[in-house]
Amino acid sequence: MKKSLNSIALIIVLILIGINITLFIKGIRLSDDITYYENELGVLKDENDEIEQQIYKLESYTIIASHAAVLKYGKYNEPIYSQRPRYALK
Repeated sequence: MKKSLNSIALIIVLILIGINITLFIKGIRLSDDITYYENELGVLKDENDEIEQQIYKLESYTIIASHAAVLKYGKYNEPIYSQRPRYALK
């Protein structure tokens, strides 16, 4: 009876050690995944900052004014129609 209790206790301890090792390995893998995603997040933040700077550059008034000058756009330009606009007679 005493040997069977010792063998059962030994089996339980071995099972718990196995579970502990398994959880430790999964924790290491998860930490590797976290590190990978943190690096990817950093890259995405850098790309986002670059794109925001490009958007701000395109939205600035000086850039818009220079594009308007290049395209010879004045303050009161006449509209250009591809064909004569038709109005309702009634």
